Amino acid sequence: MASSAKTLRPGTAVDIVLRVDFHREVMDVRRAMIYDVDGTVLVVSRPTPDVKPDYVGRRCTVTFVVREREFKVRYGVPAEIVELKENYSIRQGALVQAMILKVLGAVEPFNLRMAYRVRPPITSGIRLEVDGQRVSILDISTGGARFLSTVRPPLQFRQRVEIILHLDDVPNAFHAFVVRTQDPGTSSSVRGAQEVAVQFSGMPKRVREQLAKRIMQIDRELRAKGLEEG
Repeated sequence: MASSAKTLRPGTAVDIVLRVDFHREVMDVRRAMIYDVDGTVLVVSRPTPDVKPDYVGRRCTVTFVVREREFKVRYGVPAEIVELKENYSIRQGALVQAMILKVLGAVEPFNLRMAYRVRPPITSGIRLEVDGQRVSILDISTGGARFLSTVRPPLQFRQRVEIILHLDDVPNAFHAFVVRTQDPGTSSSVRGAQEVAVQFSGMPKRVREQLAKRIMQIDRELRAKGLEEG
């Protein structure tokens, strides 16, 4: 997780995004408070309204607000609900109901696209080209994508790029803006690769709806198989 002001701490109030309706852009959000942080494990209060036992194993996004200078900025981190506890000890003699979460990624500025994204399997029919070169998708949503790139010269922050999104071999062209670049480290076996995150711009509504349906289908299939993407 990120450091400094963006780090989740005990006592932080959080809003947990459990579900997103892409077409109406409506989110199921529950309020909670962090009790404890231990590495990638978050212990939070049972949200309001509470979740049912069948939510265990589901993914969510834990969001929180940080004041930066005169502005309030919302951040989010992807997580998985791993356990609902009835008697969690927060201090000697004090037992409370709690929800245990496992953090799955980095803290980032929160927007709608963070709330629902998947790593498409090879058989998904989803391919992505950036400035005419095919890239390896790490995860994708209706709002953007994260991928490994060997485009030369390396892509730069805020750079505009041309995107071709293939859905079942049908190409769809629009553009995007680079919002983050970093060294993929040991997660990539491709020499000289760059991890890039882009925000889509100008995606036709028809394509957005098709991609949303495909993402939800992939998520259902992955959860049914008990797999995790990334």
